[in-house]
Amino acid sequence: MDTNALNAALPDLSARIMHNALVNDFKVDWQSFCRSSNLRPVLLDNRASELLAQEEILLQQGFAECTADKPYVWFDLGLRYRSIKYGALGLAMMTARTLGQALEIACRYQSLTYSLINYRLATAPNGACALIGSWDGHLSHLHDFTEHRDLGAIRTLIADLMGGELPLASVSVKAPPPPNWAQARRHFPCPVEFNADCTQWSFLPGAADLPLPLADSELQTLYCARCDWALGRTHGEPAIKQRLAERLVRCDGAFLSAGEAARLLALSERTLHRRLAEEGTRFSALIDEARYARARELLSDKRNTVETIAFAVGYAEPSSFSRAFKRWSGVGALEYRRQQPGKPRSR
Repeated sequence: MDTNALNAALPDLSARIMHNALVNDFKVDWQSFCRSSNLRPVLLDNRASELLAQEEILLQQGFAECTADKPYVWFDLGLRYRSIKYGALGLAMMTARTLGQALEIACRYQSLTYSLINYRLATAPNGACALIGSWDGHLSHLHDFTEHRDLGAIRTLIADLMGGELPLASVSVKAPPPPNWAQARRHFPCPVEFNADCTQWSFLPGAADLPLPLADSELQTLYCARCDWALGRTHGEPAIKQRLAERLVRCDGAFLSAGEAARLLALSERTLHRRLAEEGTRFSALIDEARYARARELLSDKRNTVETIAFAVGYAEPSSFSRAFKRWSGVGALEYRRQQPGKPRSR
């Protein structure tokens, strides 16, 4: 993850992993957790979505704080980060020709990962190689959490790439051992050193040239192209209205105020309004668009009454919603529902 690109869009799968651990293992209320982590509730329904990097960091920080008295879960959490959960990046690694090529891809696109550690790949003529990690000094309070989670996550990544084989020579970690290391030790076939000078994963001679079981050059080219596209989005500076629209579409119920939106984008409220005006829109117009989109979605389900939909899109009175919907679409909400192809007529 690139901590300098806080508006980069990442798959929400890391959030899902943390959500499942908190809700299922520790019975934490997700809505309360999001609020205490200074986030609007992150909706994790059946549709794959994206989170901004800054939201992912806040979730990691909230998870680390929530489990500070249970740090043994950090390594176990990392074991859940299967290769496929990195989206296009995971698929690009899995379809690489060799392990060395997969690790090179991981380092090339590490801005698309969830780790706060930066890794580079070093190779030797005998086919040995090493992933060497460095910390840029940001978010130091998440250092041990990240080290322990990466210890589990990289172990799982290598096993996924190699079909279960772990061609490791040694691992060093720049952090104390996890509290449950006596049990976790069984996951490693090699020496693991803690409180080391640097974090490093060293592979056996010849490991870089080991073929991967799912190697497919055509698929690898396709998924690397998708990573390039995502990386281009990450390093670009999207318009304020685009960044705000992406955030508003995930709101459910009460929408952001202008002040809340400005803080989320690290702007003053005055600057937010000025930037939106320069882009030819207004904050109220973006709120209207988000409410209209959400209302149309809810109207597609005939079980939702107008009253239910009104509250869901932030209106205290159904009459206010009805007037707004007619202003947006030119017809009333129920008439709009009747006009949709294949939708049952409401009575």
